Order: sequence, then C-alpha cells, then structure tokens
Amino acid sequence: MHLIPQSWSHLHILVSVFPSVGLIFVVGFYFGAIITKNEGMKRSCLVLFGLLGILAIPTYFSGVGSMEALSNDSHISKAMLDLHYNVSWAALAGLVILGLAAWLELWRFRQVGQLSSQAVNIVLVLAIITVVLAVIVGELGWEINHPELRLAPKVGGYLAPGTTPQTWSHVHMILNHFPTVGFVMALCFYLAGLVMNNDVMKRGSLVIFVICGILGVPTYVTGAASMWALTDPANPIPEISKALINEHRDMALLTLFGLAFTGGASWIELWQYRHLGRFSNRALYLVLIFAIITLGIMAETGHRGGQINHPEIHLATDVLPTDPNAGWSPAIELMINNVIWFVPWQTVHFFGFSLIFGTVLIVVLRVLGFAKSVPFSAVHRILPLGFLGVIMNVFSGMLMLLADSFRYLNETTFAPKIALIAIGAIAVLYFSLSEQIWKVKAGEDAPASAKAAAILVLLAWSGVIIGGRLLPYV
Repeated sequence: MHLIPQSWSHLHILVSVFPSVGLIFVVGFYFGAIITKNEGMKRSCLVLFGLLGILAIPTYFSGVGSMEALSNDSHISKAMLDLHYNVSWAALAGLVILGLAAWLELWRFRQVGQLSSQAVNIVLVLAIITVVLAVIVGELGWEINHPELRLAPKVGGYLAPGTTPQTWSHVHMILNHFPTVGFVMALCFYLAGLVMNNDVMKRGSLVIFVICGILGVPTYVTGAASMWALTDPANPIPEISKALINEHRDMALLTLFGLAFTGGASWIELWQYRHLGRFSNRALYLVLIFAIITLGIMAETGHRGGQINHPEIHLATDVLPTDPNAGWSPAIELMINNVIWFVPWQTVHFFGFSLIFGTVLIVVLRVLGFAKSVPFSAVHRILPLGFLGVIMNVFSGMLMLLADSFRYLNETTFAPKIALIAIGAIAVLYFSLSEQIWKVKAGEDAPASAKAAAILVLLAWSGVIIGGRLLPYV
C-alpha cells in the first residue's frame, strides 16, 4: 500500500502538503460558511482545522526523521535543510494554535449550543496567517530535493534554443497538490454534507470537485512540460529516470479522465439544482462513486510522481521500470502522430471551441443587457452545450498535445491559453451559483457583479481562441 509510509521521508511527503494546501481549501469553505451563515459548515471547518492542527505532530517528527536521513546525502544542501527546519517552527506553531482555537470553540459550542462570532473570526485570522507561513515553508521544503527548480538552462543570459524552461517544473510542483489535496478536503465536506443532509455543504463540495477537475488540465499540461525540462539533453539530471516519468504520465492521464468525470458529474448536478431547487440522490451518489475511484487513481499517480525525484522513498523490494519507451503515453503518442488519427481529433477540438464560444456569447450578451426580453433562467438552460464543448476539448486537446507536446509547450501563446482556460471555466461557475443573476427576469437588468463576471468570461474564452490560433505563428 503506497499510502502506508515506509520511512520518515515517505511519511513527511504524505502529511506535509495538508497544512499548506489543505488549509487553503478549508479556509475557502470556512469563508463561505461565514458569508452564508451556515452553522453546520462552520462546525465542519472547525473540526478540520482541529485535525490539521493534530497533523503538526507527525509533520514535525517525520521532518526531523527526514533531516537525519537526508543529511548524509551529498546531493542535499545542509544549509537548505536548516533553513527549512528553522522557518517551519513558526508555521507549526501557527498550526497548533489554530487547532487549539478550533477545538476550544467546538468544546464551548457543546456547552452553550451556539458558536461565538468573535471566536469564529479569530479562527479565520489565525487560519489565514498559518496558510501564509505554511506556503513559505512548503516552498523551502520543495527546493531541498528538487534541484531542477534551481537550474537555469541559459546561454549568455538567455534561454538556450530547443530547451524547455524549468519554470514549468516549478509551476507543476505547486499546482499538482491542489487537485489532490483539494479533492481530499472536498470529499470530507461532501461526506459530511450527505450525512448531515446539508445542501450548502453539498453545493460547496460539488463546486470544489468542479474546480479540481478544471485544475486537472493545467496540472497535466505542466507535468508534460516538466518532463521535457527534466530530460533536456543540454541540462541532464542523472538522477531523473524517463521510465519513471512515463509511469507517472500513464497514471496522470487516468487521473485527468477521473477528474473530468467527477467534475463533469458535479457541474451537471449544480446546473440541475439551479432549475429544480433540489438535489438528485442518485446523482449525488454517482458523484461520490466517481470521487472515490478518482481519489484512488490520484493516490497512485502521486506516489509514482514522488518516486521520480525522491529516491529516499524507494524500497529494496520495489521493481522500478527501466524502459524509457514503455507505457501507454508513448504508445498513444505514436498512434496520434499518424495523420489519420490526428485530423479527426483536431476537427473535434475546433467544433468543441465553437460550442463553447457560441454558448458563452449568448449568455454574456444577455447579462450585458442584450435580448432583455429573455429571463436569465432561459439562457442558463443552454450552458450544457458549452459544457459538452469543454469535455470534447479536454479529451481531444490532451490527445493532440501528446502528438507533439514539445512543440506545443514551447510555443509563446500556449501557456496563456491554458491559464485562460482555467480562468474562463471557473468564472462560468458564477452563472450557476449566484442568486442575484438567477432572479433576473425578462426586462430586468443584470447586477454589476454579473456583468463583471460576464466580461471576464468573454475575455478569457476569446483569449483561449486567439492563443490557440496563434500557436503556429508566434
């Protein structure tokens, strides 16, 4: 079992990401609970804050054990280990104080039956401070065993021709924890929402599932770019195995599909809830099944990714791959590179963009004041067409990327395109979540916040199309 730690280093890798990335998601839920005045979600957040505070104990001891194991490694900087250790004291202290404050307020709630608004706000402030400290400590920790983050493949101060910048590796290192840890946090809230029959918690969890699904796209793309940066012949890293990278890529592709299914099913239920005013139990449990399966795939993906740059977690009994051409991903690359297979996917991709932009344009024009004779609830009904376009483009886009990933990833407009996809897709959630825009009837004007969201959505998806069309020319 990869989730059962076999060493201090392995345990530290498993638990240390939760105090930083996990806190970000819990703070988001907590902030939402305060705005909606949902007591059940507030208490659930306080429980998770308390549990994260307890994680300070294994995080500290596994960190000390890891330092002892890594201090004898000539590739590890003792100065960086000491800096990470010293700064981590502040973050762990903040985590413990936050956990104690959360447990104290939960204990007080059991005595008086009501949460204190002052204590709730104090916990929020402590959580934000702890997040900042944990992020700083996390960044220092990643740099210890990831020398590629400090590499600069430059010639004369400029990026050498034919090389992929290590910035991709750094972004992937940060980004890949959000879908994984966020998914765990969302699943915790989702299970609590189902048990407590709390619709606000269910909606919040579904939103996070959707966001994790969206973030799966840039995570996968930055992972593919990291592969090229780590295996660059001009800047070889002897410790990096292309065979291990391909093993990780194979599972990452399955993770992308799992995130798409879970996020897609979650979005459909959010859209349906908007019209019916209630959830479908069958759909909710279908999302739960998708989420559990996807979490298992993500755990395996994360373990294989950790093996790439963390030899300290390898076991003597591990049978590591050695063939750099083995796996599904290289096989798919060869198949898609055949023009007979490539052209249909390109056609599907262009058709998907047409669906997306057509849907976005209709919704945005109504929000901005055109066709005011139509209520917003009517235009909201066409959003599934845009959703279908997004699903088509995720699958076709990833297959096209596999066909010529090095060229795509090093094109000037590719990174902005991927970033704008995430921004545009997340911004569209506003149209299914906002109560104000939902109440706009025929002849009425949309609120200013809805217009701002509409402009953001229009600009983001316009930028995606422009970025895509300019790929061969810029």
